Amino acid sequence: MRQAKIDLRSDTVTLPTEEMMEAIRYAKLGDDVFGDDPTVIELQEKAAKLLGKEAALFVSSGTMGNICGLVSQTNKGDEVILEKNSHIFLHEVASPAVIGGLQLRTYAGKNGYLLTPEMLDELVRGFDVHYPISSLVTIENTHNMAGGKPWKINELKNIFSAAKKKNLKIHVDGARIFNAAIALGVPVSELVKDADSVMFCLSKGLACPIGSMIVGSQEFIDKALRTRKMLGGGMRQVGIIAAPGIVALESMINRLADDHKNAQLLKKGLDEINGIKTKDCETNILFIDISGLNIPGKQFKADLANHNIIVSSRWDTVFRFVTHFGIEIEHVEFVVETLHKLYG
Repeated sequence: MRQAKIDLRSDTVTLPTEEMMEAIRYAKLGDDVFGDDPTVIELQEKAAKLLGKEAALFVSSGTMGNICGLVSQTNKGDEVILEKNSHIFLHEVASPAVIGGLQLRTYAGKNGYLLTPEMLDELVRGFDVHYPISSLVTIENTHNMAGGKPWKINELKNIFSAAKKKNLKIHVDGARIFNAAIALGVPVSELVKDADSVMFCLSKGLACPIGSMIVGSQEFIDKALRTRKMLGGGMRQVGIIAAPGIVALESMINRLADDHKNAQLLKKGLDEINGIKTKDCETNILFIDISGLNIPGKQFKADLANHNIIVSSRWDTVFRFVTHFGIEIEHVEFVVETLHKLYG
């Protein structure tokens, strides 16, 4: 029997649970633009409490959440500091510039992700009429392009403290912030307690079909609500897509540990193949370099696809494998076995 498709491109390919589908079916609805959809109100209250913030707002995507976070805390012409391989810089269609009128100043993160206080000293502009005003720092936790690296508690404390001393706002792109919390064994609120705003995705590892959340102070959320409306994000009976988010926050966070274990199992199996080099893997994202196999990346991708294994490439010989809800141990074992047969 042919193996069913094993999709390791991203944790965005997850499908909702049966409990989520039931929650959609029986969701209590209202008009969210009028502020009276009870299901999205419940979701927002749960999200704010879980992350230790005053308020939260449901948005349609992580990109919308990030632009709300940036625009609602800056002025046109300001400069935002962020890592050169961050999602906001690489994969959000220049929205800070187009929508927010913001200039982006990038840095090469230490170990692929980290911003230190010393680096921040070099990045923040001094006062000069010729310069933009440095007003906000963003960090990505976990950092996708660094292989799902989670920021450690001391690293966060150091950069948050340094940013506050310079009167900089801090936005956390926490698309996978719960992966970071599970990997470090700490409450998620500990990772964001000094951040001014946080975005996290419901539609990645938490397996919801749609949506993200932004959290922060009530003042910030009031501004973000206006930004969301400006972007066309004022939806009506939004409880239909908010209902799975409640299920996710109640029952899908701790199971992220399974994804991390599966990624480690995958890494261990691929480490045994000469010609494949795996990168560090602490959460659910594993990057591999196949240059030692001396085959084109297109061939590698096609070879896997012939066995119903789908992966995404970052560069010609660098591929990303992402474990998630729906990928079980037997799927990982099949992937490892297939790669050993092909290239071992």
